[in-house]
Amino acid sequence: MLRLEVFETAAPDEEPLLDAEAAEKLRVQAYEQGYGAGWQDALQQMRDEDALREGAALEALQAISFTYNEAHAALEASFLSLTESLIETLVPEIMRLSLPGLVLESLQQAAARPARSPLALYCAPTARPALEHVVAAVPGIEIQLLEEPSYTEAQVALRVDDHQKTIDLDAVITQLRDAFAQQMAIKNIREA
Repeated sequence: MLRLEVFETAAPDEEPLLDAEAAEKLRVQAYEQGYGAGWQDALQQMRDEDALREGAALEALQAISFTYNEAHAALEASFLSLTESLIETLVPEIMRLSLPGLVLESLQQAAARPARSPLALYCAPTARPALEHVVAAVPGIEIQLLEEPSYTEAQVALRVDDHQKTIDLDAVITQLRDAFAQQMAIKNIREA
């Protein structure tokens, strides 16, 4: 069998270094220090977690902001593309279709005024068939429908006596195109 040696630090006739009261004080003091250190560790961990959350929130906010800016730019680009398409395709067609109504309104206004000479309506040769129906819809006034080869389907001129009224929807489309181009140039300057 193995025999163990016992090493004693105090002589048996000596008194113990700590009495029960001192040991209890030491135990309570160690407990309080441990408890305080635990709170300090917990607070530090909470601060670290808060810092991590704050950093993650800032990154997420930057990503949202970046995504918002990307989405805003994409939406703006598609809106500008749509506007340009409208100006180039839909607006000219609308203008062409609205010309007879505008001419009819102008002819009715001219018919309501006394005139010494017949009213002359100048139009493009290709617009004549559509405008013949308009002229027929205005009774009580003599209207001469004359072709003007330099006009487009979106241009007409009404002349009576010394007065002339020009309806130029091409000029309206040109103004829209110019305004759009100007806005695009301003946008490009701001982005540069």
